[in-house]
Amino acid sequence: MLKHANLSHRYPTPTSPEETSPTKRKATATNSRRVSSPIAEKHRRPSQLIVPPKVSITGSPKGQQAIRQHRVSPPSQQNGAAQQPSPITPTAQRFAKNQKAFAQNRDVTPNNVHAPSSSPAKSVVSADQASILTLQPTVLSQNQSFPQRTSLQPMVVIPPSSAEARRSDFVTYEASSKEEVSRKRKRDNGAVVAYPVLQTKDQRAASDEVLRQFEETLQDILEADNQSQPHPHFFVSAHHNDQIINTLTTAMHVKLDLSLQQITSFGRLAEVPVDDLQRLQGLCEGALASIESSDLDVHADWTQEHLDGWVQLLEMSDLGLHSARTVLRTMTGGREEKQLYSEELLQLILRAVQKITDSCIIPIVEARSASCTSGLLEVVSTHKKLLSQLLHDANKVMRLLAKLLGKVGMVETVITPIEFFAIRLMFVENSSSEKEFALGIQKFELLRRAAMDIIVIIYSRYSAQRAFLFDELLTSLQRLPTGRQAARQFRLLDGRAIQLVTALIIRLVQTSATMPTASKRTKSKEPLATANSDKDSESGYFDRALNDSERSAEKVSSDDDSDDADVSDDEAMRRLSREANTLCDAAAKSAQHAVGYLMQRAQTASKTGDQPHRQLLDIFVEDLLMVLGLPEWPGAELLLRAVCARASTIFENPKSFAPAKNMALELLGTMGSAISDLVANTRIAVKALNNQDSEYSGYLSQMLADYADGSLENIELLMWDGPYHAVVEYLEPVASDDLQTVSAQAYYLAQWAKAVSSNTLKTGPGSDRLATRLLTMLKRVGWASSDTLDGISTSQSHIAYALTVLNMDFCRRFDYILSILLDSVTSEQTTVRSRGLKSVTQMLERDPSILDRARNVKNIILKCATDTSPMVRDAALTLIGKCINLEPTLEVEFLNYILHLSNDPAVGVRKRSMKLLKDIYSRNASKEVKVAVGDSLLQRAKDPDSGVADLARQTFEDIWMSPFWNFTSDSEGNVQHRISLQDQIILIVRIASRNLNVKPIMVYLFKAILSNISKNAAANFKVCKSFIATLFEVMIDSAQNLEAPNQGQLLETLTLFSKANPRLFVSDQLQFLQPYIGSLSNRNDLDLFRPVVIIYRCVLPVVSSIEHTLLEEIQAALLKSVSKLSKAEMNEVAECLWTINKILENLDPLVKLVISALKNLHVMESLDFRPAEQKLGLARVKKLMQIAGYFGKHCSFETYIQDFRSSLPHLRGDSVAALIVYSLQPFAAQSQLLSVRAVAFDSIGLLCQSWPFQFTQPSVSKALGSVLQDGEPELQDIVLASFKDFFANAERQVESQSEDSSNPDAVAASKLGGSMTANERDSASALITQHFLKDILSIALASQGTSALTATEVIASINRQGLAHPKESGPALVALGTSTNKAIAEVAFQEHRILHQQHESMFEREYMRAIQEVFKYQKEIVKDTLGFTLHPLTAKLNGMWEIITTSKGKYQKKFLSNYCSKIDFDPTKMDMSSDVPLTLQYSRFLTENLAFFDYTRLDELLHVVACIEKIVADTGSGIAHSISTDILHITVDFEVDDMKTGTFTTESILKNQTPNGVSDEAVKPSQTQGSASSAMKQYDLTRLRQLTTAAIILSSLWETRTYLRRLYGQSASQQRREGVKGKQGAKDLSKIPIRVQGVSGEKLIAMIAEKVASLDCEEDMTKQCEDFVELMSVDSEIKVAAESEESIADRPETPGIGDEDERDTPMNSGSRGMKRKSSLSVAGTPIKKRGRPPLVGKRSSRKSVDGDEDGYGE
Repeated sequence: MLKHANLSHRYPTPTSPEETSPTKRKATATNSRRVSSPIAEKHRRPSQLIVPPKVSITGSPKGQQAIRQHRVSPPSQQNGAAQQPSPITPTAQRFAKNQKAFAQNRDVTPNNVHAPSSSPAKSVVSADQASILTLQPTVLSQNQSFPQRTSLQPMVVIPPSSAEARRSDFVTYEASSKEEVSRKRKRDNGAVVAYPVLQTKDQRAASDEVLRQFEETLQDILEADNQSQPHPHFFVSAHHNDQIINTLTTAMHVKLDLSLQQITSFGRLAEVPVDDLQRLQGLCEGALASIESSDLDVHADWTQEHLDGWVQLLEMSDLGLHSARTVLRTMTGGREEKQLYSEELLQLILRAVQKITDSCIIPIVEARSASCTSGLLEVVSTHKKLLSQLLHDANKVMRLLAKLLGKVGMVETVITPIEFFAIRLMFVENSSSEKEFALGIQKFELLRRAAMDIIVIIYSRYSAQRAFLFDELLTSLQRLPTGRQAARQFRLLDGRAIQLVTALIIRLVQTSATMPTASKRTKSKEPLATANSDKDSESGYFDRALNDSERSAEKVSSDDDSDDADVSDDEAMRRLSREANTLCDAAAKSAQHAVGYLMQRAQTASKTGDQPHRQLLDIFVEDLLMVLGLPEWPGAELLLRAVCARASTIFENPKSFAPAKNMALELLGTMGSAISDLVANTRIAVKALNNQDSEYSGYLSQMLADYADGSLENIELLMWDGPYHAVVEYLEPVASDDLQTVSAQAYYLAQWAKAVSSNTLKTGPGSDRLATRLLTMLKRVGWASSDTLDGISTSQSHIAYALTVLNMDFCRRFDYILSILLDSVTSEQTTVRSRGLKSVTQMLERDPSILDRARNVKNIILKCATDTSPMVRDAALTLIGKCINLEPTLEVEFLNYILHLSNDPAVGVRKRSMKLLKDIYSRNASKEVKVAVGDSLLQRAKDPDSGVADLARQTFEDIWMSPFWNFTSDSEGNVQHRISLQDQIILIVRIASRNLNVKPIMVYLFKAILSNISKNAAANFKVCKSFIATLFEVMIDSAQNLEAPNQGQLLETLTLFSKANPRLFVSDQLQFLQPYIGSLSNRNDLDLFRPVVIIYRCVLPVVSSIEHTLLEEIQAALLKSVSKLSKAEMNEVAECLWTINKILENLDPLVKLVISALKNLHVMESLDFRPAEQKLGLARVKKLMQIAGYFGKHCSFETYIQDFRSSLPHLRGDSVAALIVYSLQPFAAQSQLLSVRAVAFDSIGLLCQSWPFQFTQPSVSKALGSVLQDGEPELQDIVLASFKDFFANAERQVESQSEDSSNPDAVAASKLGGSMTANERDSASALITQHFLKDILSIALASQGTSALTATEVIASINRQGLAHPKESGPALVALGTSTNKAIAEVAFQEHRILHQQHESMFEREYMRAIQEVFKYQKEIVKDTLGFTLHPLTAKLNGMWEIITTSKGKYQKKFLSNYCSKIDFDPTKMDMSSDVPLTLQYSRFLTENLAFFDYTRLDELLHVVACIEKIVADTGSGIAHSISTDILHITVDFEVDDMKTGTFTTESILKNQTPNGVSDEAVKPSQTQGSASSAMKQYDLTRLRQLTTAAIILSSLWETRTYLRRLYGQSASQQRREGVKGKQGAKDLSKIPIRVQGVSGEKLIAMIAEKVASLDCEEDMTKQCEDFVELMSVDSEIKVAAESEESIADRPETPGIGDEDERDTPMNSGSRGMKRKSSLSVAGTPIKKRGRPPLVGKRSSRKSVDGDEDGYGE
């Protein structure tokens, strides 16, 4: 077997027949190794192309097809560059002689190696014949597989030896060892790339030729340089600092670059004289230096002349980049001479590249067409080719620089600028569109990738630079673009894109786990040793010593490598554990550092803020999740693990704020969803593999099934032939310079090793010596492959990798992530609960099986559906919808909650619930469910929010109308069509009959569907006609169909359609209804009678084809039934009869009926209906009054006034309506029974509604006024109801006037519109408002019953019509908005909001009066003076505050200032007559409201705190002084300075104060000598009560201030921000203040209640006074300074309090430094130290929110 080896250094290849002779062989060998210039002289002869012999490579029966012709061409042909012909050696003639022999053996397929010697142990091959061994990799196609593993080695056919052959021409090769394993890369198509391991004679000749040509070129250059005149073929002039420097031309650099590449690849650069290379480097410096002195900046306003000069500079810059490439080629060739590695030259190269990129490339890259740099793009657009070439050459220089960094160690002075430059390139913002980029996006990305490679290499080689690199990289992140498309420019193998920074961070993490190999360490030492052996001035340039970690790793490696193969399994496992843990720990620290930095800054940034870290974190995590399943990026799993751990810590930390927790929950939800995606994608990939007939595919499929069942064990993954090894083999890099793959493989190998060392594996087939093998692979001193893993495809490798990732720590945290998200739903913070629900929803979308695995998910969702926060309820609805879609059986459990949320106060929640209900309705077959859903949706058709109402209308149009749009008249006979219609109409009937409240809403809905509002009004009209026809069919068949609705329900449904659009009916249908009004024998008949009358009333005016006979029959039947009708039916019959008689043009029957009723009423005026025998008369007179009232309302008898006057001469009036009112007035007198008066006032009200002039009659106005002022509540209800109907009718009249007057339906609906002129209506409205508004307001504020509700509705209607000034009813509306009757509160709130929007400036002045009205209403009517309501804890004035917050911030501040001023008081004017003084009740009411307002802006909160502090400081100073002198009898002595001025200040009092009070020396002897208890008793009890009340008010106000600061996390320093000017300050103050978790308002309530209760006990009052004096002197918030360090350490922190660096007392007020001055003047007092004596008795510790003990934390 031939052994591949490079024997060129032992057996030089002769180049001519003469050189093969024994006499010439030695000289030839010597000359071939010579490194001096005579070699070039020796080869200066004409040449021909070298044509090598053909080689037959066999390995399969089809080996003939694999024949490759190996042709070695000169460099000019191999690289495409034009060069002079090379001289040829006579060796070509010998090759020609053997052509025939090769041709004879070409078709032979040998099984063994042919050689002149038949020795079984060795194969002897001639040197000439050995030259035909090929060097290039041989690629075998998929169809050319090897029959057996031994045939994978190249097979060479040796032609018969010629007669000239000598034994000395043969080379002996040892047989290869079986244990020696080749390293190869598998491809998906089955091809195998075999890497060459020997250099043949043919290649030796080629390398000699390349070396010869290079030295010829180099000698020519040097000789030309020695000449006095520079040769233009070699040199060009460059300018630097006004000097002309000769430098090589671009063509010469291209030629040299190609030659240097080939020489370096052959390893022959060491044979070139070092002095020549130095001179070559010197000739390159001129072009580099010229770049440094050039101005490459480009400007948009340049002329063509400027551009021409700039282009010349670019061409010279390009020459400089070629020069840099030439220099770097000489440095990367493996030479060890120090003089080749000049620090100054490297810095010059770096400065040149920096100058080109910073001045030219980067400005063009960052130019955008939509910005001020658009002109720059136009200027450079004509020079794209030159700029692209410049960018291309800069990229090559960067890659050579990266290569140099990887081979040669450098000092920090060179490394540091390279680092800064590479990092700066990394953060240049590339364009997201090719149209806006003149140079091409991916071309610049190549330059950035080269910069990334440089950073990775420096990070790998110089561990001392790692911290700096990471810090510099992370601090530069804020320069990244936040747009996903602009940020993601790094293309993955699958075509997707991620951030380049993300790729860099992953690579750095992977590199942290890379162990430097022994070979790499040796190579890095070779130039260092040479360099350091020279004691030149540059001896410090190379860093010879390795860093500490490398030195340690090298030591461990040297200790272990020698005997790795001989150690026991246990010892190998120990060594493996040590190595793997060291590497993995280093990677983990790097990952934690990067993630910690980014998440720490993201916590304090928002997605819409100025800092981009929040958006960058999202993009970073998305990138990591994108590459999670790719084996080329295994470090992503570690970074995600760090993100998950950090997010979990943030959420579980009780001190974390809500935004940080929301960020953590969002990240956890995203990561949990990605884990589910990875599982799903792996399953899909495995299913695709099932189509392949592969044993390994079945193995992977079984492992995935075991993973799904939870039975997959680690041992199956970690075994030698398991998924880990398959991925490691897949990651075997094609080339050693593929740094990404090298780092990925090394990191993944370390992960495998760590997993193996941390798990106890059983020995067995495939697992023996696993630790030893892994240790060898980990150190990269050897490689071990598996026969069973040959030929594994890319898809199989990806599945194997996914299986290993799913069993790593990150994916194993899936259940933990889910548990955190579920726990977040129960958080006390609203935004956290909402965010948690959204994350759970996100995970459920990816993995519906969570519903089955986590049983408590449903209970948590249902709990959130009833949450107090609308945000949480909305998120819960979203989650419910997802759950129902994933598991339809859950619909039954969730339906009731969805129905309840359809009436939610929040608009968004209502809309979302309606969408869910629509889906449920559409897919559900249950009639009960459809009825419930339909009923709920109908309630939203008249929602106050127009968006909700429109959505409801559209929903019903979709579910009721659209299914029948395509039904035509031809399909009416279709049975299925009829059944569908019947089912639908029965469903509508049941919904209409289910709830009486839905009937008017259904009428409104049908009107909207049939109006022009709907785009499908015509189609809807046809559908509704079909519905009505079907209804009549169902009525006919109802007797036979027991499941059908009853007749009454069907008729009630028909009335809805008749009210919506009467043109839906036809005359035949009206005739069908006539029998239902024929008789009224029982209640059932009346139930059928009323809907039929309503249908007639609505339809008859618009149906023209009805017969008069039918109308007369209907008229007769209705007149006959008048005496039997109740009020409701009487109203409908009167209007119906009027309609019929107008059509018949015969009013005589109605005139006679009314005249008869009035005559009978006149007869009964004098009757007394109190006796029992007048029972029938009483009923008769009520009926007569009803007939007069209803027929007078609906009928116009003015043309028959003479008939009325002649028949009723006793009546007075100028109209029939006045005559009827006159006849009813006697029955409304106070002497009549209440029931009679009620009917009389009701009938008068009915007449006045249609004839509003009657309201203005003095007798009517007087009677109504007497009822409203002193009447019975029943009568007040009737009068108010009349007013309500009148104003409602007036509003409808106004609305109808805005509609098209040509609409016949509108004309018919307003039959009496002509009789009620606008003047009469306006006069009556003004009279009612002017005379009765005050009475109506009094009734509204007098109770919370029906009268109050009706009065409130009348007030609202008056305001809507603009009949009264808003300030007349504004305060009353504010008070009524706090009513416990929800109906009253809602009406008042809506009207208050409208008035505020229309009259904002007026209300500003009325709000203070309104607040007093609210307090009065709460005290007298509600019987509750507290300022809050429980469940939930809300301010009673919260509705008013909600409306005020719709105004501007200045308006709100002014309101708050006025509001707080109402809390202030004058202690001398307090009324102390009641048990709890009225001033205290009022102040408490205002204070508690102030505490529980929902503040929407930070400046509002800070303003309130400032106002409170000012009140307490101003008013409290006098109260505290009065308590000290009048109650506590404390007198104070002062210093001389105070005595001279005659005044003293609080500052002087507190100057010598001790932590426990006031200095004892300040106490006067008269007090200290007496009894303390007797001194405390020398006060007036009334005075004590007065001062205690004042102290309670102020201390409660101070407690509220402290509560607000703690609730919103505000400190004194933050409070000062209220005065910050500028845009940033205004922006911060306009933000919504965030509540702190755990701060409860219940404790504030209890604290204030305890203070108020102290008025019942004298001792408690004294204690309150003492506490207030203490409060005014030292606030509890600063008493911690006097505590011990231990107590301070134990005290739980309160947000914001720890930030206060100054005294925060009422006298200091946080940001204010106000001083309390006393009104006392002291004269003749002995001079003593200032201070205040301690309080007598035991000092009490005030319970306050300021202290730790009594804080508001729960």
